[in-house]
Amino acid sequence: MASLPAAGATMVHDIPVADGTVRIEVAGEGLPLVLLHGWSLDRGVWHAQLGALAARFQVIAVDRRGFGASTAPPGLADEDGDLFAILDRLGLARAVIVGMSQGGRVALHFAMAHPDRVIGVVLQGAPLDGFLPGPRGDDRIPIASYAALVRSGRIDRMKALWRKHPLMRVDDPAARRTVDRLLAAYQARDLAAAAPPPLTPLAGELDAIYAPALVLTGEQDTPWRRLVADALAYGLPNARRMTIAAAGHLCNLTHADAYNAALASFVDRIRSPLVTPA
Repeated sequence: MASLPAAGATMVHDIPVADGTVRIEVAGEGLPLVLLHGWSLDRGVWHAQLGALAARFQVIAVDRRGFGASTAPPGLADEDGDLFAILDRLGLARAVIVGMSQGGRVALHFAMAHPDRVIGVVLQGAPLDGFLPGPRGDDRIPIASYAALVRSGRIDRMKALWRKHPLMRVDDPAARRTVDRLLAAYQARDLAAAAPPPLTPLAGELDAIYAPALVLTGEQDTPWRRLVADALAYGLPNARRMTIAAAGHLCNLTHADAYNAALASFVDRIRSPLVTPA
């Protein structure tokens, strides 16, 4: 089992998984929160959560396979196994799984397949496999076009187009610098690889996921992401819906104080039944 950091410090671990490693950054002690970033990002998007929430929880920010400093090749279907490896390496029976955007897909599938390892799940601007209608207009992510640019050696053009997408829009200067830095570090390994098989549609199976859930979006997130969030909150049996005022898709980055308060309140609420009276 990996040693844990002292409160206020962070430690980095490379966790062996199938075909490589995934890098995690751990801070704090207490009830564990595993943070899964969105597409084209890395664990650096959770800096404000590591700094603020580690005083009360064990916060584990993950470079998902194919991203950041993780060496394991990209593959959404393999991330269940990665989460198992992380929890087992840290000696954790269960955790709260926090997934933003594409990371929310991973969190939701993990909660469906492994309810015994999940205390609760937080879904931030997450898509839902199998949900109809699908995104259209500015809500769409033209993955095939982006992949073609990367495979033709035009990754800078792909990044420039993606940086202008509504999902990547931030107004705060500090947040903008963070997004620029994260995108500059993105290597597009997933776009260069063969297209993965689709994940199992979950849209018709939400009533089987009993873990407590918090479904979050920014008030200014895209229309489809807000529509999906409403559907998730309605379909999951034990879900709460929350909106971060004046925020967009990357609300954990741009409105960190409100986001952290919402997350801490949710975890405190679901932690209460886990505490055995003296």
